[in-house]
Amino acid sequence: MSRALPPLDLHAHVDVGIASRDLESLGAVVFAATRSLEEAERALARTDLVTVWGAGCHPGVAKAQANFDASRFSSFLADTPFVSEVGLDGASKVALHQQRETFAAILAEATHAPRLVSVHSKRATSQVLDMLEAAGTRGAILHWWLGSTPETKRALELGCLFSVNASMDVADLREAGVPLEAILPETDHPSGNRTSSVPRQPGRIADVERSLAAVFGATPEVVRAQTWRTLARACGELDLDDLFPIPVQRMLAAARELPSSAGGTP
Repeated sequence: MSRALPPLDLHAHVDVGIASRDLESLGAVVFAATRSLEEAERALARTDLVTVWGAGCHPGVAKAQANFDASRFSSFLADTPFVSEVGLDGASKVALHQQRETFAAILAEATHAPRLVSVHSKRATSQVLDMLEAAGTRGAILHWWLGSTPETKRALELGCLFSVNASMDVADLREAGVPLEAILPETDHPSGNRTSSVPRQPGRIADVERSLAAVFGATPEVVRAQTWRTLARACGELDLDDLFPIPVQRMLAAARELPSSAGGTP
């Protein structure tokens, strides 16, 4: 049954001007992260069938941070179940106080209107967790997480999920206590899939599924089913289904019908 569900890519960067047919030809459901409100506005005006565009403001993009407007961001949430890419970056040239101000405003909006929130935390893992906890954020997905074992355990206690790509060692997450049920696949195209098998493109997460299968003693089919069940559970808890394109809504419904034996960790 899991083979009926397509690959799931929870974080990729995609050209907003790409043709819809080219995205559909990927054969995957791709969550496309935007880096600025300007990019998000263009993205959310699209009507793609299997691509979920996010509303984002990347902490490493100075112009995006300078132009951030909380009211404008809030208006975008009516058109998407997905906030991405947001967070903190300790290596960014943007002043940390400005990043924190932007991130706090985003979390406040996403707490008022819960969404899946793909969070960037490079060299700022502890500070990101502090802000998620202070805001009471639900639906946080820690993108390319590199926190310590104690930080990872804390993230689990806060209810966070983790999206992993081919450039990560997923064994580190399992050793820190992260179950398969808390993990979602991503490419982070074009950065996180530089070591992936070709063609390196959004939605191409077979390498990630194989890696997760090896670490958790499962099969890629079990991993595929479980990641869809994880996404469907999170969307159900946040009441987000109606914000997805109709075909993706149907996939979420199908994922909820999967027997537990098809999606559970062995």
